[in-house]
Amino acid sequence: MFVVLSFTAGIFNSSFGATTQQTSFTPLNSKNINNLITGFIYYDSGDYVHAIKYFKKETKKINDGYWNYILSDVYFKNKEYEKSLSRINLAIKLKKIKLRKNLTKNDMRYLMLKAKILAENNSLEKSIGVLKFILKKDPLNLKALLFISNLYIYKKELKTAILYLNIVKLNYPGNMDAYYILSKIYIAENKTQKAEKNLLQLIKIDPYFKKGYFQLSAIYILLGKEENAIKIFDRYLKIDPYSKTALYQSAVLNYAIKQYDTARKHFFNFLDITKKNKNMLNFRNNSIFFIGLSYILQKNYAKGLIYLDRLKFGKHYLDAKLEEIEIYLILYRKSRDDKYKAKVKGIISILLNNPKLKKNLKAYYFSAIALAEIKNFNESKNIIQNGLKYFPDNTALLYELGSAYHSLKEETKANSVMQRILKIDPLDAEALNFIGYYLAVKNKDLRKAKIMLEKALSIDKNSPYILDSLGFVHYRYKEYDKAMKFFKLALKKLGKSSTVLKHMGMDYFRLKKYEKALKYFKESYKIKKSKEVEDYIKRIEIISNAK
Repeated sequence: MFVVLSFTAGIFNSSFGATTQQTSFTPLNSKNINNLITGFIYYDSGDYVHAIKYFKKETKKINDGYWNYILSDVYFKNKEYEKSLSRINLAIKLKKIKLRKNLTKNDMRYLMLKAKILAENNSLEKSIGVLKFILKKDPLNLKALLFISNLYIYKKELKTAILYLNIVKLNYPGNMDAYYILSKIYIAENKTQKAEKNLLQLIKIDPYFKKGYFQLSAIYILLGKEENAIKIFDRYLKIDPYSKTALYQSAVLNYAIKQYDTARKHFFNFLDITKKNKNMLNFRNNSIFFIGLSYILQKNYAKGLIYLDRLKFGKHYLDAKLEEIEIYLILYRKSRDDKYKAKVKGIISILLNNPKLKKNLKAYYFSAIALAEIKNFNESKNIIQNGLKYFPDNTALLYELGSAYHSLKEETKANSVMQRILKIDPLDAEALNFIGYYLAVKNKDLRKAKIMLEKALSIDKNSPYILDSLGFVHYRYKEYDKAMKFFKLALKKLGKSSTVLKHMGMDYFRLKKYEKALKYFKESYKIKKSKEVEDYIKRIEIISNAK
Protein backbone atom coordinates (compact mmCIF):
# COMPACT_ATOMS: atom_id res chain seq x y z
CA MET A 1 0.00 0.00 0.00
CA PHE A 2 2.94 2.36 0.72
CA VAL A 3 4.16 2.04 -2.85
CA VAL A 4 0.73 2.91 -4.25
CA LEU A 5 0.36 5.87 -1.84
CA SER A 6 3.72 7.29 -2.75
CA PHE A 7 3.15 6.88 -6.50
CA THR A 8 -0.34 8.40 -6.32
CA ALA A 9 0.80 11.28 -4.19
CA GLY A 10 3.41 12.15 -6.83
CA ILE A 11 0.71 12.26 -9.48
CA PHE A 12 -1.49 14.49 -7.33
CA ASN A 13 1.32 16.99 -6.77
CA SER A 14 2.40 17.26 -10.40
CA SER A 15 -1.14 17.38 -11.71
CA PHE A 16 -2.46 19.97 -9.34
CA GLY A 17 0.70 22.04 -9.45
CA ALA A 18 0.15 22.54 -13.17
CA THR A 19 -3.46 23.61 -12.82
CA THR A 20 -3.72 25.68 -9.64
CA GLN A 21 -4.19 28.91 -11.58
CA GLN A 22 -6.69 27.42 -14.04
CA THR A 23 -9.10 25.37 -11.94
CA SER A 24 -10.56 25.17 -8.48
CA PHE A 25 -10.55 22.00 -6.45
CA THR A 26 -11.34 20.63 -3.05
CA PRO A 27 -8.25 19.73 -0.97
CA LEU A 28 -7.75 15.97 -0.63
CA ASN A 29 -8.15 14.24 2.68
CA SER A 30 -7.41 10.60 3.57
CA LYS A 31 -10.86 9.50 2.43
CA ASN A 32 -10.36 11.13 -1.00
CA ILE A 33 -6.97 9.47 -1.34
CA ASN A 34 -8.36 6.05 -0.36
CA ASN A 35 -11.12 6.35 -2.99
CA LEU A 36 -8.57 7.16 -5.70
CA ILE A 37 -6.21 4.39 -4.58
CA THR A 38 -9.09 1.88 -4.55
CA GLY A 39 -10.05 3.06 -8.05
CA PHE A 40 -6.49 2.44 -9.30
CA ILE A 41 -6.43 -1.01 -7.71
CA TYR A 42 -9.65 -1.99 -9.52
CA TYR A 43 -8.33 -0.39 -12.72
CA ASP A 44 -5.09 -2.41 -12.60
CA SER A 45 -7.04 -5.64 -12.01
CA GLY A 46 -9.31 -4.95 -15.00
CA ASP A 47 -12.45 -4.37 -12.91
CA TYR A 48 -13.46 -1.15 -14.66
CA VAL A 49 -17.01 -1.02 -13.24
CA HIS A 50 -15.72 -0.65 -9.67
CA ALA A 51 -12.85 1.60 -10.80
CA ILE A 52 -15.41 3.99 -12.33
CA LYS A 53 -17.44 3.93 -9.11
CA TYR A 54 -14.50 5.12 -6.96
CA PHE A 55 -13.03 7.56 -9.50
CA LYS A 56 -16.43 9.23 -10.01
CA LYS A 57 -16.70 9.98 -6.32
CA GLU A 58 -13.62 12.19 -6.52
CA THR A 59 -13.81 13.63 -10.05
CA LYS A 60 -17.05 15.33 -9.01
CA LYS A 61 -14.97 17.29 -6.49
CA ILE A 62 -11.82 17.71 -8.63
CA ASN A 63 -12.35 19.93 -11.66
CA ASP A 64 -9.08 18.88 -13.30
CA GLY A 65 -8.16 17.70 -16.83
CA TYR A 66 -5.97 14.83 -15.70
CA TRP A 67 -8.60 13.11 -13.58
CA ASN A 68 -11.20 13.48 -16.33
CA TYR A 69 -8.67 11.91 -18.70
CA ILE A 70 -8.26 8.98 -16.27
CA LEU A 71 -12.02 8.53 -15.98
CA SER A 72 -12.38 8.77 -19.77
CA ASP A 73 -9.79 6.05 -20.16
CA VAL A 74 -11.65 3.78 -17.72
CA TYR A 75 -14.97 4.39 -19.49
CA PHE A 76 -13.22 3.59 -22.79
CA LYS A 77 -11.88 0.30 -21.47
CA ASN A 78 -15.39 -0.52 -20.20
CA LYS A 79 -16.74 0.23 -23.72
CA GLU A 80 -18.90 3.14 -22.53
CA TYR A 81 -17.85 5.33 -25.43
CA GLU A 82 -20.33 8.20 -25.08
CA LYS A 83 -19.37 8.78 -21.45
CA SER A 84 -15.71 8.35 -22.34
CA LEU A 85 -16.01 10.98 -25.10
CA SER A 86 -17.77 13.41 -22.79
CA ARG A 87 -14.97 13.13 -20.20
CA ILE A 88 -12.10 13.44 -22.70
CA ASN A 89 -13.73 16.53 -24.25
CA LEU A 90 -13.95 18.07 -20.77
CA ALA A 91 -10.31 17.14 -20.08
CA ILE A 92 -9.15 18.74 -23.37
CA LYS A 93 -11.19 21.85 -22.62
CA LEU A 94 -9.82 22.16 -19.09
CA LYS A 95 -6.27 21.70 -20.39
CA LYS A 96 -6.90 24.24 -23.21
CA ILE A 97 -5.06 21.87 -25.55
CA LYS A 98 -6.57 23.16 -28.81
CA LEU A 99 -5.38 26.68 -28.03
CA ARG A 100 -1.71 25.69 -27.69
CA LYS A 101 0.85 26.43 -30.40
CA ASN A 102 2.96 23.43 -29.46
CA LEU A 103 1.65 20.17 -28.00
CA THR A 104 3.30 18.37 -25.10
CA LYS A 105 3.48 14.59 -24.79
CA ASN A 106 0.56 14.69 -22.33
CA ASP A 107 -1.47 16.78 -24.79
CA MET A 108 -0.83 14.15 -27.46
CA ARG A 109 -1.98 11.45 -25.08
CA TYR A 110 -5.32 13.22 -24.52
CA LEU A 111 -5.92 13.70 -28.25
CA MET A 112 -4.90 10.12 -29.09
CA LEU A 113 -7.42 8.81 -26.56
CA LYS A 114 -10.12 10.93 -28.16
CA ALA A 115 -9.20 9.54 -31.60
CA LYS A 116 -9.43 5.98 -30.23
CA ILE A 117 -12.82 6.63 -28.64
CA LEU A 118 -14.22 8.09 -31.87
CA ALA A 119 -12.86 5.21 -33.93
CA GLU A 120 -14.35 2.58 -31.59
CA ASN A 121 -17.66 4.49 -31.70
CA ASN A 122 -17.63 4.26 -35.53
CA SER A 123 -16.97 7.99 -35.96
CA LEU A 124 -14.05 7.36 -38.30
CA GLU A 125 -14.02 10.76 -40.02
CA LYS A 126 -13.99 12.58 -36.69
CA SER A 127 -11.21 10.29 -35.46
CA ILE A 128 -9.20 11.04 -38.61
CA GLY A 129 -9.87 14.75 -38.01
CA VAL A 130 -8.31 14.54 -34.53
CA LEU A 131 -5.29 12.67 -35.90
CA LYS A 132 -4.82 15.25 -38.66
CA PHE A 133 -4.88 17.97 -35.99
CA ILE A 134 -2.10 16.13 -34.16
CA LEU A 135 -0.10 15.75 -37.39
CA LYS A 136 -0.55 19.43 -38.20
CA LYS A 137 1.12 20.29 -34.91
CA ASP A 138 3.58 17.37 -35.07
CA PRO A 139 3.89 16.03 -38.67
CA LEU A 140 6.11 13.09 -37.67
CA ASN A 141 4.12 11.83 -34.69
CA LEU A 142 4.66 8.06 -35.00
CA LYS A 143 1.56 6.91 -33.14
CA ALA A 144 -0.72 9.27 -35.09
CA LEU A 145 0.80 8.20 -38.43
CA LEU A 146 0.29 4.50 -37.68
CA PHE A 147 -3.20 5.05 -36.27
CA ILE A 148 -4.41 7.12 -39.23
CA SER A 149 -3.00 4.59 -41.70
CA ASN A 150 -4.98 1.82 -39.96
CA LEU A 151 -8.17 3.87 -40.16
CA TYR A 152 -7.69 4.39 -43.90
CA ILE A 153 -7.12 0.64 -44.29
CA TYR A 154 -10.41 0.04 -42.48
CA LYS A 155 -12.07 2.50 -44.88
CA LYS A 156 -10.42 0.61 -47.76
CA GLU A 157 -8.64 3.78 -48.90
CA LEU A 158 -5.40 1.88 -49.31
CA LYS A 159 -3.48 4.46 -51.35
CA THR A 160 -3.83 7.01 -48.54
CA ALA A 161 -2.84 4.39 -45.96
CA ILE A 162 0.27 3.53 -48.02
CA LEU A 163 1.19 7.24 -48.19
CA TYR A 164 1.20 7.58 -44.37
CA LEU A 165 3.04 4.28 -43.90
CA ASN A 166 5.76 5.32 -46.33
CA ILE A 167 6.21 8.52 -44.28
CA VAL A 168 6.80 6.25 -41.28
CA LYS A 169 9.31 4.11 -43.22
CA LEU A 170 11.19 7.20 -44.42
CA ASN A 171 11.43 8.83 -41.00
CA TYR A 172 11.46 5.76 -38.74
CA PRO A 173 13.40 3.16 -40.78
CA GLY A 174 13.64 0.90 -37.75
CA ASN A 175 9.88 0.79 -37.13
CA MET A 176 8.52 -2.71 -37.80
CA ASP A 177 4.81 -1.83 -37.80
CA ALA A 178 4.97 0.11 -41.07
CA TYR A 179 6.67 -2.75 -42.94
CA TYR A 180 4.28 -5.34 -41.55
CA ILE A 181 1.11 -3.32 -42.25
CA LEU A 182 2.34 -2.48 -45.75
CA SER A 183 2.99 -6.15 -46.46
CA LYS A 184 -0.60 -6.99 -45.49
CA ILE A 185 -1.95 -4.23 -47.77
CA TYR A 186 0.14 -5.45 -50.69
CA ILE A 187 -1.02 -9.04 -50.10
CA ALA A 188 -4.64 -7.82 -50.18
CA GLU A 189 -3.86 -5.99 -53.45
CA ASN A 190 -2.13 -9.11 -54.82
CA LYS A 191 1.15 -7.20 -55.12
CA THR A 192 3.18 -10.07 -53.76
CA GLN A 193 6.59 -8.73 -54.82
CA LYS A 194 6.10 -5.53 -52.82
CA ALA A 195 4.78 -7.54 -49.87
CA GLU A 196 7.80 -9.84 -50.06
CA LYS A 197 10.19 -6.83 -50.19
CA ASN A 198 8.65 -5.26 -47.06
CA LEU A 199 8.74 -8.53 -45.12
CA LEU A 200 12.37 -9.19 -46.04
CA GLN A 201 13.22 -5.67 -44.80
CA LEU A 202 11.20 -6.34 -41.66
CA ILE A 203 13.03 -9.51 -40.62
CA LYS A 204 16.32 -7.78 -41.42
CA ILE A 205 15.39 -5.06 -38.90
CA ASP A 206 14.24 -7.60 -36.33
CA PRO A 207 15.41 -11.18 -36.98
CA TYR A 208 13.22 -12.33 -34.06
CA PHE A 209 9.91 -11.02 -35.41
CA LYS A 210 7.97 -14.26 -35.78
CA LYS A 211 4.96 -12.90 -37.71
CA GLY A 212 7.26 -11.57 -40.42
CA TYR A 213 8.65 -15.02 -41.18
CA PHE A 214 5.25 -16.69 -41.17
CA GLN A 215 3.67 -13.98 -43.36
CA LEU A 216 6.55 -14.29 -45.84
CA SER A 217 6.31 -18.08 -45.96
CA ALA A 218 2.53 -17.76 -46.55
CA ILE A 219 3.25 -15.57 -49.61
CA TYR A 220 5.68 -18.14 -51.00
CA ILE A 221 3.13 -20.93 -50.46
CA LEU A 222 0.45 -18.93 -52.30
CA LEU A 223 2.90 -18.41 -55.17
CA GLY A 224 3.68 -22.12 -55.25
CA LYS A 225 7.27 -21.48 -54.11
CA GLU A 226 7.33 -24.16 -51.43
CA GLU A 227 11.14 -24.37 -51.40
CA ASN A 228 11.40 -20.62 -50.66
CA ALA A 229 8.87 -21.04 -47.85
CA ILE A 230 10.94 -23.90 -46.41
CA LYS A 231 14.07 -21.71 -46.47
CA ILE A 232 12.23 -19.03 -44.48
CA PHE A 233 11.07 -21.56 -41.90
CA ASP A 234 14.60 -23.00 -41.68
CA ARG A 235 15.93 -19.48 -41.15
CA TYR A 236 13.47 -18.93 -38.33
CA LEU A 237 14.25 -22.34 -36.78
CA LYS A 238 17.87 -21.25 -36.39
CA ILE A 239 16.58 -18.48 -34.13
CA ASP A 240 13.91 -20.55 -32.40
CA PRO A 241 14.60 -24.28 -32.90
CA TYR A 242 11.65 -25.16 -30.63
CA SER A 243 9.00 -23.25 -32.58
CA LYS A 244 6.08 -25.67 -32.88
CA THR A 245 4.47 -23.80 -35.76
CA ALA A 246 7.69 -23.52 -37.80
CA LEU A 247 8.57 -27.17 -37.27
CA TYR A 248 5.12 -28.40 -38.23
CA GLN A 249 4.72 -26.12 -41.27
CA SER A 250 8.21 -26.91 -42.54
CA ALA A 251 7.52 -30.63 -42.13
CA VAL A 252 4.28 -30.42 -44.12
CA LEU A 253 5.96 -28.43 -46.89
CA ASN A 254 8.86 -30.87 -47.12
CA TYR A 255 6.34 -33.69 -47.30
CA ALA A 256 4.50 -31.87 -50.11
CA ILE A 257 7.67 -31.61 -52.24
CA LYS A 258 8.57 -35.25 -51.48
CA GLN A 259 11.53 -34.46 -49.21
CA TYR A 260 10.36 -37.25 -46.91
CA ASP A 261 13.53 -37.65 -44.79
CA THR A 262 13.59 -33.93 -43.92
CA ALA A 263 9.83 -33.93 -43.34
CA ARG A 264 10.13 -36.80 -40.87
CA LYS A 265 13.01 -35.09 -39.05
CA HIS A 266 10.81 -32.03 -38.41
CA PHE A 267 7.76 -34.12 -37.54
CA PHE A 268 9.80 -36.12 -35.01
CA ASN A 269 11.10 -32.87 -33.44
CA PHE A 270 7.55 -31.53 -33.31
CA LEU A 271 6.30 -34.70 -31.59
CA ASP A 272 9.15 -34.49 -29.10
CA ILE A 273 8.44 -30.91 -27.97
CA THR A 274 4.64 -31.35 -27.87
CA LYS A 275 4.43 -34.69 -26.06
CA LYS A 276 2.94 -33.09 -22.93
CA ASN A 277 0.80 -30.53 -24.74
CA LYS A 278 -2.84 -31.67 -24.78
CA ASN A 279 -3.80 -28.80 -27.09
CA MET A 280 -1.63 -30.28 -29.83
CA LEU A 281 -3.30 -33.70 -30.06
CA ASN A 282 -4.72 -33.11 -33.55
CA PHE A 283 -1.40 -31.83 -34.88
CA ARG A 284 0.40 -34.76 -33.24
CA ASN A 285 -2.03 -37.16 -34.93
CA ASN A 286 -1.44 -35.41 -38.26
CA SER A 287 2.33 -35.72 -37.79
CA ILE A 288 2.15 -39.45 -37.06
CA PHE A 289 -0.12 -39.90 -40.10
CA PHE A 290 2.28 -38.08 -42.45
CA ILE A 291 5.28 -39.95 -41.01
CA GLY A 292 3.50 -43.23 -41.78
CA LEU A 293 2.55 -42.12 -45.29
CA SER A 294 6.07 -40.90 -46.03
CA TYR A 295 7.46 -44.36 -45.27
CA ILE A 296 4.77 -45.96 -47.42
CA LEU A 297 5.54 -43.65 -50.35
CA GLN A 298 9.15 -44.82 -50.05
CA LYS A 299 7.87 -48.43 -50.17
CA ASN A 300 8.90 -49.04 -46.56
CA TYR A 301 5.58 -50.67 -45.70
CA ALA A 302 6.71 -52.18 -42.40
CA LYS A 303 7.61 -48.82 -40.83
CA GLY A 304 4.63 -47.12 -42.46
CA LEU A 305 2.23 -49.61 -40.89
CA ILE A 306 3.83 -49.14 -37.45
CA TYR A 307 3.11 -45.39 -37.46
CA LEU A 308 -0.35 -45.62 -39.05
CA ASP A 309 -1.34 -48.12 -36.39
CA ARG A 310 -0.34 -45.64 -33.65
CA LEU A 311 -3.00 -43.12 -34.58
CA LYS A 312 -5.63 -42.48 -31.94
CA PHE A 313 -9.23 -41.95 -32.94
CA GLY A 314 -9.67 -38.50 -34.42
CA LYS A 315 -8.53 -36.71 -37.56
CA HIS A 316 -6.93 -39.05 -40.12
CA TYR A 317 -7.78 -42.16 -38.06
CA LEU A 318 -10.12 -43.58 -40.71
CA ASP A 319 -7.76 -42.56 -43.53
CA ALA A 320 -4.90 -44.33 -41.74
CA LYS A 321 -6.91 -47.53 -41.36
CA LEU A 322 -7.97 -47.44 -45.02
CA GLU A 323 -4.33 -46.90 -45.98
CA GLU A 324 -3.37 -49.94 -43.90
CA ILE A 325 -6.02 -51.97 -45.77
CA GLU A 326 -4.59 -50.81 -49.11
CA ILE A 327 -1.07 -51.88 -48.11
CA TYR A 328 -2.25 -55.34 -47.09
CA LEU A 329 -4.13 -55.62 -50.38
CA ILE A 330 -0.92 -54.73 -52.27
CA LEU A 331 0.96 -57.40 -50.32
CA TYR A 332 -1.84 -59.91 -50.96
CA ARG A 333 -1.81 -59.24 -54.72
CA LYS A 334 1.94 -59.90 -54.79
CA SER A 335 2.03 -63.01 -52.61
CA ARG A 336 -1.55 -64.38 -52.51
CA ASP A 337 -0.80 -65.15 -48.85
CA ASP A 338 -4.02 -65.53 -46.84
CA LYS A 339 -2.46 -63.86 -43.79
CA TYR A 340 -2.88 -60.50 -45.57
CA LYS A 341 -6.55 -61.27 -46.23
CA ALA A 342 -6.93 -61.89 -42.49
CA LYS A 343 -5.28 -58.50 -41.79
CA VAL A 344 -7.72 -56.76 -44.12
CA LYS A 345 -10.72 -58.42 -42.50
CA GLY A 346 -9.37 -57.62 -39.02
CA ILE A 347 -9.06 -53.88 -39.75
CA ILE A 348 -12.52 -53.80 -41.35
CA SER A 349 -13.95 -55.46 -38.23
CA ILE A 350 -12.31 -52.76 -36.03
CA LEU A 351 -13.78 -49.99 -38.18
CA LEU A 352 -17.30 -51.36 -38.42
CA ASN A 353 -17.50 -52.20 -34.72
CA ASN A 354 -16.50 -48.67 -33.74
CA PRO A 355 -19.71 -46.90 -32.62
CA LYS A 356 -18.22 -43.54 -33.66
CA LEU A 357 -18.05 -44.77 -37.27
CA LYS A 358 -21.56 -46.22 -37.28
CA LYS A 359 -22.80 -43.56 -39.71
CA ASN A 360 -19.59 -43.03 -41.66
CA LEU A 361 -20.10 -43.55 -45.40
CA LYS A 362 -16.38 -43.97 -46.18
CA ALA A 363 -16.09 -46.82 -43.67
CA TYR A 364 -18.84 -48.84 -45.37
CA TYR A 365 -17.88 -47.98 -48.94
CA PHE A 366 -14.15 -48.72 -48.82
CA SER A 367 -14.58 -51.75 -46.56
CA ALA A 368 -16.97 -53.26 -49.10
CA ILE A 369 -14.56 -52.60 -51.97
CA ALA A 370 -11.67 -54.18 -50.02
CA LEU A 371 -13.70 -57.32 -49.29
CA ALA A 372 -14.70 -57.59 -52.96
CA GLU A 373 -10.99 -57.38 -53.84
CA ILE A 374 -10.29 -60.51 -51.77
CA LYS A 375 -13.37 -62.23 -53.26
CA ASN A 376 -15.48 -62.06 -50.09
CA PHE A 377 -18.54 -60.94 -52.05
CA ASN A 378 -21.13 -62.08 -49.51
CA GLU A 379 -19.47 -60.09 -46.72
CA SER A 380 -19.09 -57.12 -49.05
CA LYS A 381 -22.80 -57.30 -49.87
CA ASN A 382 -23.75 -57.48 -46.17
CA ILE A 383 -21.63 -54.43 -45.29
CA ILE A 384 -23.19 -52.40 -48.10
CA GLN A 385 -26.69 -53.37 -46.97
CA ASN A 386 -25.84 -52.17 -43.45
CA GLY A 387 -24.54 -48.91 -44.88
CA LEU A 388 -27.69 -48.42 -46.93
CA LYS A 389 -29.72 -48.32 -43.70
CA TYR A 390 -28.10 -44.93 -43.06
CA PHE A 391 -27.53 -43.84 -46.70
CA PRO A 392 -30.45 -45.44 -48.63
CA ASP A 393 -30.07 -43.31 -51.76
CA ASN A 394 -26.30 -43.22 -52.01
CA THR A 395 -25.56 -44.26 -55.59
CA ALA A 396 -21.91 -45.19 -54.87
CA LEU A 397 -23.02 -47.75 -52.26
CA LEU A 398 -25.80 -49.01 -54.50
CA TYR A 399 -23.38 -49.50 -57.40
CA GLU A 400 -21.09 -51.60 -55.19
CA LEU A 401 -24.15 -53.64 -54.12
CA GLY A 402 -25.01 -54.26 -57.78
CA SER A 403 -21.39 -55.27 -58.45
CA ALA A 404 -21.50 -57.68 -55.49
CA TYR A 405 -24.68 -59.31 -56.86
CA HIS A 406 -23.02 -59.56 -60.27
CA SER A 407 -19.98 -61.30 -58.74
CA LEU A 408 -22.34 -63.68 -56.91
CA LYS A 409 -24.02 -64.48 -60.27
CA GLU A 410 -27.29 -62.91 -59.09
CA GLU A 411 -27.77 -60.92 -62.30
CA THR A 412 -31.46 -60.16 -61.82
CA LYS A 413 -30.77 -58.51 -58.46
CA ALA A 414 -27.74 -56.69 -59.88
CA ASN A 415 -29.82 -55.31 -62.74
CA SER A 416 -32.59 -54.27 -60.33
CA VAL A 417 -30.11 -52.29 -58.21
CA MET A 418 -28.78 -50.48 -61.30
CA GLN A 419 -32.34 -49.57 -62.31
CA ARG A 420 -32.83 -48.16 -58.81
CA ILE A 421 -29.70 -46.01 -59.26
CA LEU A 422 -31.07 -44.60 -62.52
CA LYS A 423 -34.31 -43.63 -60.79
CA ILE A 424 -32.23 -41.61 -58.30
CA ASP A 425 -29.84 -40.24 -60.96
CA PRO A 426 -30.81 -40.81 -64.62
CA LEU A 427 -27.36 -39.53 -65.65
CA ASP A 428 -25.32 -42.06 -63.69
CA ALA A 429 -22.86 -43.20 -66.39
CA GLU A 430 -21.69 -46.27 -64.47
CA ALA A 431 -25.22 -47.65 -64.01
CA LEU A 432 -26.05 -46.95 -67.68
CA ASN A 433 -22.88 -48.79 -68.69
CA PHE A 434 -23.65 -51.73 -66.37
CA ILE A 435 -27.14 -52.30 -67.81
CA GLY A 436 -26.04 -51.64 -71.41
CA TYR A 437 -23.18 -54.13 -71.15
CA TYR A 438 -25.45 -56.66 -69.39
CA LEU A 439 -27.91 -56.49 -72.31
CA ALA A 440 -25.06 -56.86 -74.82
CA VAL A 441 -23.63 -59.90 -73.03
CA LYS A 442 -27.10 -61.49 -72.93
CA ASN A 443 -27.47 -60.52 -76.62
CA LYS A 444 -30.93 -59.10 -76.11
CA ASP A 445 -32.47 -55.68 -76.78
CA LEU A 446 -29.26 -54.44 -78.43
CA ARG A 447 -31.01 -51.27 -79.56
CA LYS A 448 -31.71 -50.31 -75.93
CA ALA A 449 -28.15 -51.30 -74.94
CA LYS A 450 -26.68 -49.04 -77.64
CA ILE A 451 -28.87 -46.07 -76.64
CA MET A 452 -27.90 -46.44 -72.97
CA LEU A 453 -24.18 -46.81 -73.72
CA GLU A 454 -24.10 -43.85 -76.11
CA LYS A 455 -25.82 -41.79 -73.41
CA ALA A 456 -23.25 -43.02 -70.85
CA LEU A 457 -20.39 -42.08 -73.20
CA SER A 458 -21.83 -38.58 -73.71
CA ILE A 459 -21.70 -38.16 -69.90
CA ASP A 460 -18.25 -39.70 -69.42
CA LYS A 461 -16.41 -39.36 -72.74
CA ASN A 462 -13.10 -40.78 -71.51
CA SER A 463 -14.34 -43.93 -69.79
CA PRO A 464 -12.49 -46.97 -71.22
CA TYR A 465 -15.13 -49.24 -69.69
CA ILE A 466 -17.97 -47.57 -71.63
CA LEU A 467 -15.87 -47.62 -74.81
CA ASP A 468 -15.34 -51.37 -74.36
CA SER A 469 -19.07 -51.94 -73.71
CA LEU A 470 -20.06 -49.95 -76.80
CA GLY A 471 -17.50 -51.90 -78.80
CA PHE A 472 -19.14 -55.11 -77.60
CA VAL A 473 -22.57 -53.89 -78.78
CA HIS A 474 -21.10 -53.34 -82.28
CA TYR A 475 -19.57 -56.83 -82.00
CA ARG A 476 -23.07 -58.22 -81.31
CA TYR A 477 -24.35 -56.32 -84.35
CA LYS A 478 -21.52 -58.05 -86.30
CA GLU A 479 -19.98 -54.65 -87.05
CA TYR A 480 -16.52 -55.97 -86.30
CA ASP A 481 -14.47 -53.11 -87.76
CA LYS A 482 -16.46 -50.54 -85.76
CA ALA A 483 -16.15 -52.70 -82.66
CA MET A 484 -12.36 -52.90 -83.06
CA LYS A 485 -12.03 -49.09 -83.03
CA PHE A 486 -13.75 -48.94 -79.65
CA PHE A 487 -11.73 -51.86 -78.25
CA LYS A 488 -8.44 -50.26 -79.31
CA LEU A 489 -9.40 -46.94 -77.70
CA ALA A 490 -10.40 -48.74 -74.49
CA LEU A 491 -7.14 -50.73 -74.39
CA LYS A 492 -5.06 -47.58 -74.99
CA LYS A 493 -6.65 -45.92 -71.97
CA LEU A 494 -6.59 -48.98 -69.69
CA GLY A 495 -3.17 -50.36 -70.54
CA LYS A 496 -3.78 -54.06 -70.01
CA SER A 497 -7.24 -55.46 -69.32
CA SER A 498 -8.08 -59.15 -69.54
CA THR A 499 -11.66 -58.31 -70.61
CA VAL A 500 -10.75 -55.85 -73.40
CA LEU A 501 -7.96 -58.17 -74.63
CA LYS A 502 -10.49 -61.01 -74.74
CA HIS A 503 -12.95 -58.86 -76.70
CA MET A 504 -10.24 -57.92 -79.20
CA GLY A 505 -9.36 -61.59 -79.60
CA MET A 506 -13.03 -62.42 -80.22
CA ASP A 507 -13.32 -59.61 -82.77
CA TYR A 508 -10.19 -60.68 -84.67
CA PHE A 509 -11.51 -64.24 -84.57
CA ARG A 510 -14.72 -63.13 -86.32
CA LEU A 511 -12.61 -61.19 -88.84
CA LYS A 512 -10.72 -64.47 -89.39
CA LYS A 513 -7.43 -62.87 -88.40
CA TYR A 514 -6.47 -65.84 -86.29
CA GLU A 515 -2.85 -64.94 -85.54
CA LYS A 516 -3.85 -61.59 -84.06
CA ALA A 517 -6.78 -63.21 -82.25
CA LEU A 518 -4.43 -65.81 -80.72
CA LYS A 519 -2.02 -63.07 -79.59
CA TYR A 520 -4.73 -61.17 -77.70
CA PHE A 521 -6.31 -64.30 -76.22
CA LYS A 522 -2.95 -65.37 -74.82
CA GLU A 523 -2.32 -61.90 -73.32
CA SER A 524 -5.79 -62.01 -71.73
CA TYR A 525 -5.17 -65.51 -70.36
CA LYS A 526 -1.88 -64.40 -68.72
CA ILE A 527 -3.75 -61.75 -66.73
CA LYS A 528 -6.81 -63.86 -65.89
CA LYS A 529 -7.30 -67.54 -66.59
CA SER A 530 -10.67 -68.08 -68.24
CA LYS A 531 -12.38 -71.19 -69.60
CA GLU A 532 -13.91 -69.13 -72.42
CA VAL A 533 -10.51 -67.80 -73.52
CA GLU A 534 -8.94 -71.25 -73.19
CA ASP A 535 -11.61 -72.66 -75.54
CA TYR A 536 -10.94 -69.93 -78.12
CA ILE A 537 -7.19 -70.71 -78.03
CA LYS A 538 -7.92 -74.40 -78.66
CA ARG A 539 -10.26 -73.56 -81.56
CA ILE A 540 -7.59 -71.39 -83.21
CA GLU A 541 -5.01 -74.17 -82.79
CA ILE A 542 -7.40 -76.64 -84.46
CA ILE A 543 -7.97 -74.21 -87.36
CA SER A 544 -4.21 -73.65 -87.72
CA ASN A 545 -3.50 -77.39 -87.70
CA ALA A 546 -6.21 -77.99 -90.30
CA LYS A 547 -4.39 -75.67 -92.66
